[in-house]
Amino acid sequence: MQFPPFLTDRPLVAVAVGAAALVVLAQPFVLAYWARSEARAKGSSTFDVFLYMSVVVGIVHYWYVRFLRGDSGPRDAPPTRRERLAGTYAMAVVTAFVVGASVSPPDPLTQVLYFLPLFVGSFAVAWLVSSIGGDSHPAVT
Repeated sequence: MQFPPFLTDRPLVAVAVGAAALVVLAQPFVLAYWARSEARAKGSSTFDVFLYMSVVVGIVHYWYVRFLRGDSGPRDAPPTRRERLAGTYAMAVVTAFVVGASVSPPDPLTQVLYFLPLFVGSFAVAWLVSSIGGDSHPAVT
């Protein structure tokens, strides 16, 4: 397999492209886990929640309602740390893409190189927001 010259000449670029690809390829699996956890805790359909979250606006809206407003409906149990991590990951990927598309030049390679630092920063901010908001409400039984 022949790699493009910009990947073979600069190994750090190749590592960044590979890491960004891993982050993006993990997104559907993380989203599926988060949808399953949320649906089980609320007694609703996993398929319906996953379809809603699969749309970018759905992730943003669900995350806003769940973590910022904290009124996404009654749950059997409060969200676990793993559920919060999955929601934070999903939101950080979306935020990194949107911000990267806004601030980087239109070159696709540059946008991929901007993605990783933006993802790390978005993840930190999203984790802080999700741990401060929304979890203060007790579970409704």
